[in-house]
Amino acid sequence: MNKLGCIILAAGEGTRMKSCVPKMLFDICGKTIIEHVIETVLKLEVEKIYIVVGYQKEQIKYKITSSLQKNFLSKIIFVEQPKQLGSGDAVLQTKKYVSKNINSLLIISGDVPLITKDTLEKLIRTQQKNNVDGCVLTTKIPNPYSYGRIIRDSFGRFEKIVEEKDASEQEKIVKEINSGIYIFKLPVLWQNLKKITPNNKKKEYYLTDVIKYLNTKTTFTTEDYVELKGVNTRADLAEVENIVREKLLYNLMLNGVSIYLPQTVYVDYYTKVGQDSIIYPNTTITNSVVKNNCILGPSSVIEKSFVNSGTKIICSFVSETQIGKNCKIGPFGRIRPKTEIFDNVSVGNFVEIKNSIIKQGTKVNHLSYIGDTELCEEVNIGAGTITCNYDGKKKHKTFIGKKSFIGSNSNLIAPIKIGNNVVVAAGSTVSKDIPDNTLAIERSTEVHKKNHKIIKKLYE
Repeated sequence: MNKLGCIILAAGEGTRMKSCVPKMLFDICGKTIIEHVIETVLKLEVEKIYIVVGYQKEQIKYKITSSLQKNFLSKIIFVEQPKQLGSGDAVLQTKKYVSKNINSLLIISGDVPLITKDTLEKLIRTQQKNNVDGCVLTTKIPNPYSYGRIIRDSFGRFEKIVEEKDASEQEKIVKEINSGIYIFKLPVLWQNLKKITPNNKKKEYYLTDVIKYLNTKTTFTTEDYVELKGVNTRADLAEVENIVREKLLYNLMLNGVSIYLPQTVYVDYYTKVGQDSIIYPNTTITNSVVKNNCILGPSSVIEKSFVNSGTKIICSFVSETQIGKNCKIGPFGRIRPKTEIFDNVSVGNFVEIKNSIIKQGTKVNHLSYIGDTELCEEVNIGAGTITCNYDGKKKHKTFIGKKSFIGSNSNLIAPIKIGNNVVVAAGSTVSKDIPDNTLAIERSTEVHKKNHKIIKKLYE
């Protein structure tokens, strides 16, 4: 029985990204580049996955081990490449870790996040069906610049791979390119890796040089060259992410979500949106669950939140928040983390809420700040109300009971407890607890001074 192992090459610096962040850890719709590759490989029947790391290896190892499910971690073995001596050397570093019961090794670059299970399976079947020592995944692209070229003889038989920097002018014309994905028999691979030398302009050990030493070899060519696109620059990253984003949005639309101007909308892998919801332009939704019949946007950001059915979020920013049914947020609202909003709540224009509980039927409609607060059922917060929760050292709580009415331009000095059915008169600054069924008025005496000298100066 043929047992398959897989090597993922992830040791390079990725210098063309112009970043201190390892290339493999750049994000594509909520998942890093290397996570995309690992998740695809895990769909295959592989015994072990050997991830070759080098540059900033600890960051890469931490990200992979913290994101994978525990039942998959037993399949992962990290292998260090101490010096960046090329792909051939990277593969050779895994030799002592690869179990003797593994018959074939799938080798894949860690920077091809669009590769699919179906294409990899076809590559594997081609190698097994033809019983060859090695099989290379290839494709033809309009502009092959920077890729290794597939060189064939006059009969069309696969001969070798020539890297861009080492290719002649004639070889550079070839449109068929090496994807950087291979499958080799063992121990044939180990035997031929010993033969390669760094006789190239980069003075590296190229894995591709193994090909010329194989007794039998072939290729599998896929027509979908897009899925083989590697990420080498930030421009590549943007192009690949756009492909992934379009697929995610397409799937949402197939499942009953209306999206206006989808080219302006961003979602990630961890976003779910329910049937008959509408997403308007310039809206970003990440790591969130949105139920049915919601309206999102335009120009809204929703992250790490739960939004229940029938809710509208218009031109607003919502982060780490639970929102109930049939609520209205915005326009121009900011809902900050650790906030829970119950059903039928209205949070209106230029309102900021932080670390608060807003219970059913409550309204905070205009120009207010609610922080570290619990608003009970059917409270009405007037325009310009501020919960003064910070004393310069600590945050303090505000509590407002059922059906209370806070007049416009009020300041509530926390810690404070306001009872049920309380009315706070407009313009009040309240610093003491207020019992149930009370009208609270706090205003300084209004003084009028006729013919004041300031007025005279204004009109001189």
